[in-house]
Amino acid sequence: MFKAKTNLAILIGILFLAVSCNKTPTESEWSRFYGFTQSDIVGHYEANPDESIYQDLPTEGVEIYDNASIDIVALSGNTISLRVVIPGVINKSFSGIVNADEDSSDLVFNNYNEDIRMTVYKNAKGQVRFHGRVKHYFYNAEHELVNSNNYGFDVIKAASESVAE
Repeated sequence: MFKAKTNLAILIGILFLAVSCNKTPTESEWSRFYGFTQSDIVGHYEANPDESIYQDLPTEGVEIYDNASIDIVALSGNTISLRVVIPGVINKSFSGIVNADEDSSDLVFNNYNEDIRMTVYKNAKGQVRFHGRVKHYFYNAEHELVNSNNYGFDVIKAASESVAE
């Protein structure tokens, strides 16, 4: 009888721990932002101040910079102009159309020998965040790809420009 009560108490304790460890997301946790629009992403972005975000980085072949900034300006229709600056490293502009696709949380724009790819995130506070990279391609005289550089970033929309849900 004592052994059965002990086993029951242990089982209840394990269940309690399992349930209490299943936390609900906090306001600062990020999830992919599917179906974002031009107005959701237009604004100024600064490097993510959360240093823990950089602990899992760098991704192989991508150097991550914790001082990047991005500015996005609305153009006609759903077109935007995007400028990414990593001081002393790159200052590049891209433009393209924002497709409000419910199945995508990514932005991808291409120039001749460069592209930018980033995932758009949003948290419960309505903050918008980009995590991605700019890639510069190097070609030889025969126009064959010989190398590339990847410049990674993680930026958050300036607080005064965040959109609440």
